[in-house]
Amino acid sequence: MIQFSCCIPGGSLMPEGVREVPDSPAGQIVEKCRYLLSVGFDKTECAGGMLADLTPEDADWLVEENAKSSLELVAVNSLFPGDWRLADPAADHAPYYERAVKLFTIMQRLGIPYAVFGSGAARSLRENREEGYRTLTDFLGKMASAAAERGITIVIEPLRKAETDVFVTVPETGESVYAMDNEHIRLLYDAFHMAEEGTDLSCVRDYMDLLRHCHIAESPKRSAPGSEDSADLSYNRRFAAELIKGGYQGAVSIECGFRDFKAEAVSSLAYLKEIFAVADTVTCTPARDLVEEPVYLKPERGTVSGDITSAEADGKLYPASQWRDGVLVILTAKKGETLTLTLGREKVGQAPTVEIAGHHLYDRDIGAIDVRFGDKLFGSYVTGGFDKPFFGPVADDQGNVFTRVDPDTREHPHQRSVFIGVGDVNGVDCWNETPGHGCVRNQVIKNRKQASAYASFTVGNCWTDAEGKPLVYEVSTYTVYNQSDACRALDVEVTFQANHGDVTFGPTKEAGPLGIRLRDELRADIGCGQLTNSWGGIGEGECWSHAAEWCDYYGEPDGIGPMGVTVFDNEKNERFPTAWHIRAYGLFAANNLYFKGGLTIPAGESLTYRFRILFRRRPMSREEIADRFAMYTLHPIDAR
Repeated sequence: MIQFSCCIPGGSLMPEGVREVPDSPAGQIVEKCRYLLSVGFDKTECAGGMLADLTPEDADWLVEENAKSSLELVAVNSLFPGDWRLADPAADHAPYYERAVKLFTIMQRLGIPYAVFGSGAARSLRENREEGYRTLTDFLGKMASAAAERGITIVIEPLRKAETDVFVTVPETGESVYAMDNEHIRLLYDAFHMAEEGTDLSCVRDYMDLLRHCHIAESPKRSAPGSEDSADLSYNRRFAAELIKGGYQGAVSIECGFRDFKAEAVSSLAYLKEIFAVADTVTCTPARDLVEEPVYLKPERGTVSGDITSAEADGKLYPASQWRDGVLVILTAKKGETLTLTLGREKVGQAPTVEIAGHHLYDRDIGAIDVRFGDKLFGSYVTGGFDKPFFGPVADDQGNVFTRVDPDTREHPHQRSVFIGVGDVNGVDCWNETPGHGCVRNQVIKNRKQASAYASFTVGNCWTDAEGKPLVYEVSTYTVYNQSDACRALDVEVTFQANHGDVTFGPTKEAGPLGIRLRDELRADIGCGQLTNSWGGIGEGECWSHAAEWCDYYGEPDGIGPMGVTVFDNEKNERFPTAWHIRAYGLFAANNLYFKGGLTIPAGESLTYRFRILFRRRPMSREEIADRFAMYTLHPIDAR
């Protein structure tokens, strides 16, 4: 749970703060902290300047008062005066270290866990940046050792450029903290400084594992949260939402220039409670029957917390996870049934996982990203060892595979499970693997996510000609959901980026971009498979080359039973609905290029395709498939 805190005036180093230390700082700390707690704050915060000059007698008295009734101090800020030179190699650092040790010792006695390293002027690098940065980080390491001995963590505060020239943005500071690799040096977010620097709030969740404390005020005057002189009241609302979505559990402390401390503390607390409201419930009235369907729901009020794992209605639990501006629920419900779903934290079903792995398969060493449900492998995205990546083979929880990966076959050997390919990219064949063909090389694996309702990962792949000249860059995201083996969805989003000039996809039959090769027992020519599409076409003759919203390949192999693969096109895709390159020999591909003509992606632009693939172990009526397609199309979970 997020806790609300407030910095008391006095001894602050921020330009808008009260710099003067009161004559009796210990008494001021007690009085003001107890006032904040009396009006509803969970925690309090004070400036280092109020602690640094305490006499031993005053420090003892403060500790005694805290023991009688906790002041709930969570952090100390403003550690070093602005005329000190922490990054100067020629400076005498002994007094700096002595001050830090004195502060940490008092903090230890008061049970204060976090020391805020703002001190913008004192930490600035100035002219000799490389040597200054090394000096600064060395000093931080020494301070962290002293802090660790006293159970304290230093949290570095990114500050606007008007106050310092180092640790300015959240990404810069976060990467520096990673590089320092010290568990007693962590990160603070200050919404005021982030707003002043125009920080994109999408970075908030990127460094959530480092985050230990937060400050908040309104830009541009560092006024109290919710103040009328804010340049953009939506910024702190969005900041609050990102913290909640990320599952932040620490304190958010008001750090501002108060005009009327007591009055503004009360009004600001009310405002924080409003913008940090956490959603408890969502409602849903489906227009069709749902069976383990991924459904995106937005709450009427508040933000869904990042640690949500379940949704409960009428005694039934469903997997649920925070998703975009709401919650993703794997829902089973009847048409017209209004459900009020209470969000919770119970474990439900077999949550999918993604992990980077290495395997020795197909007589070669390969890199892979394994997707599992419990201890059962659903499929691996194979990143190396072949001329282009692929996902598969895709299997049920008994190990029965839906798709083919056969490195020894001579029949269309390039068609491996689920793959992305185009047979004419600026004249280069990136579908077949005949002499002179292009290659697809994985370069990046990022954004691995796993939650109660879903798991996903993103890859970056460079497509080249036979000599290695880049043609196009591909960014693809694969997402699976916490569904049972009866029907599991795999969402594939593929973006082609024309980073190296215009990209022309020619009118080639050898294309998808999405391609799937089914196991032989599901083939229609030698196996038991049957092809159908959304408008009633049956067999290759009525499905191949024809545009349709979806196509289905289904059969009941001996000894296995019902087994089907269904692919949904997406209305956001170019020239929707796609034409299908679907063959009786087991190829299942979406291909507008051959049947509707090639296209060009201008230099600097991109083209995105989205598909959903259902792997199912039960028969499905045309009506159910159509309903699932309607949910995918009319209520997309990727709605922006």
